[in-house]
Amino acid sequence: MSTISSTSTGTVTFAGLASGVDTDSIVDSLMEIESAPITTMEDKQTYLETKKDTYDEFNTLLESFYSAVTGLNNENDLNSFEVTNNGSEYFSISTTSLAEVGSYSVEIVSLAQQQKDVSANYVADTGTTSLSGTLQIGDQNLDYDSATLSGLVDQINEGTYGVTASMIDDGTGSGYRLMLTAETAGEELEIIGTGRIEMDTATDGHTVDGSLAHLVVDGVDYYSSSNTVTNAFKGSTITLMAVSKDGAVTLNINSDAQDVISTQLQEMVDAFNAMETFIDTIEASDSTLARSMISVQRSLRNYMTSSSFLSLGIQSDWETGELTFDTDIFDEAYDEDADAMKVALMGDDDNEGIMSRLDDYLTEQLNSTTGFLVTKTNSIDKQVSALDDKIDSMTTRLEKRRATLESQFAAMETLVSSLNSRGDYLTSFFESFNSTS
Repeated sequence: MSTISSTSTGTVTFAGLASGVDTDSIVDSLMEIESAPITTMEDKQTYLETKKDTYDEFNTLLESFYSAVTGLNNENDLNSFEVTNNGSEYFSISTTSLAEVGSYSVEIVSLAQQQKDVSANYVADTGTTSLSGTLQIGDQNLDYDSATLSGLVDQINEGTYGVTASMIDDGTGSGYRLMLTAETAGEELEIIGTGRIEMDTATDGHTVDGSLAHLVVDGVDYYSSSNTVTNAFKGSTITLMAVSKDGAVTLNINSDAQDVISTQLQEMVDAFNAMETFIDTIEASDSTLARSMISVQRSLRNYMTSSSFLSLGIQSDWETGELTFDTDIFDEAYDEDADAMKVALMGDDDNEGIMSRLDDYLTEQLNSTTGFLVTKTNSIDKQVSALDDKIDSMTTRLEKRRATLESQFAAMETLVSSLNSRGDYLTSFFESFNSTS
């Protein structure tokens, strides 16, 4: 069947008009065969991108494992404490790594509170009523004239009088009163107000007396202008909530190192097993892809099944390859010699701990310039780029090849058309000759 088509150069060809052959289809079929290598290279690029995604997932699992390791690579990581006390309604306590184990007697004598004083008289309107008078606050005097209560509050707060001013409505319907609150707990200020705002703390006392926080720890008195006290316990902060009603109570600070180590070891085992499961899944479908990850995992297994970890209760299942953590073995080893366990893990002046060696290996694998993921990614990116170059080169060659084939078939059509024309002429000539003979 004859067809009319347009080539990529914009030239119109009449494919097969002379020969009756569908030359466009022939060219398309030839080009499809010759472009097969491009399809193969594009498939390889897709596979390489899948490898990158797989390596990225594995690296995330490696980072999770490292996160568990970093929880045990420094002696300060073990300075964790459990706090118990039978006076929790009176105070709470938080510890840092510098806290000290011990039992303490604690009594809360008073809480820190700021002095507060309220004026005797009321002001009906805080924004329009004109006020005049003098306030003596400690050793400072404040004279005000034709001021509103709101303006007087602002004037006090913008100054340095050692108090914070506010307006209160006590609900009696009489209006508003001025309240002055000392900025520092425990500080006592005598306040005298004459004129429109009347106050006399020397005669009437304070609405609320200021006081320092006062607690007694093991018979020693401690004072603070805040209810958050940091100097009563080394490495600990105690927050006072109420005065002790029945005298001193007992506070216990105990080391939580055993639980910390146990928790981190379990996290390491879980993170390792997650890598094991991931690699098994990959290996089942692509053993070549899994090979490089298995190499890293094998190194980690050597660390995790060393004598140091075996003595802590970490064991390997020879059938599944997964690790298990036996807490009974761990607890027995810790109770027998906790210090030896800590040295095995984190080392001392004479020995490098297993966690330090494991940390060094993982730091190398996770290095942002030379680590596992960046090395694999860079290699894959180079391969993808090289394939891009080959695809571009082959695409250019195939475009030229198509143009050549189309030109050749066009020349054939021209020749066939010429031969057809000559044949038609001869046929017509002989027909005419025979009719006149």
